Amino acid sequence: MQSKTTRTGRTKRPSGARQAGAKKAKVARSGSVRLEMRLERRAKDLIERAAALTGQTMTNFAVSNLVESALETIERHEQRLLSDRDRDRFLAALDRPAKPLPSLKKAARQHAAALKGE
Repeated sequence: MQSKTTRTGRTKRPSGARQAGAKKAKVARSGSVRLEMRLERRAKDLIERAAALTGQTMTNFAVSNLVESALETIERHEQRLLSDRDRDRFLAALDRPAKPLPSLKKAARQHAAALKGE
């Protein structure tokens, strides 16, 4: 794209170049990214109505609810709830000494013998 010179003698960039550069700089400074999605008209209308009722922009309403839902989903999947019976069985298993495997005993004997032979 070619640049134009204005009456003041300054070089004028084409408007598309200026907008693209400004947009890129703004995104880089703010650290924000774009999320695009398609909605059915009914869903969009409901979101717009709820946003208006809460005094938020549609974007702020949607983002805050998406983030809240994401946090709840992650927490649900990372959290393990045990019944009292399961908790007691788990703790009892931790308190019991481990039973050595026969192959582990054999490996320990071989290791001890190898150290004596050195």
